[in-house]
Amino acid sequence: MERKVIDFYCKKCKKSLGIRYELTGDKDAKILSGITIKCRTNKCSRVVIFKNVTEGTLISMAGKTGKVYI
Repeated sequence: MERKVIDFYCKKCKKSLGIRYELTGDKDAKILSGITIKCRTNKCSRVVIFKNVTEGTLISMAGKTGKVYI
């Protein structure tokens, strides 16, 4: 069985946030609810908080590449 993982990248500076999410297979499950994700590169200082994001939404954002730019 192949593990499906989604990597998170900053939308502004395109750098990796160093965060991966392993898919469970339940497209209706809420993910990372209430977690603060910060990009701390020299170029930007973005902060993202997921609210009401499901695994199905995350899969559609990633497409075939497995990368999500947030």
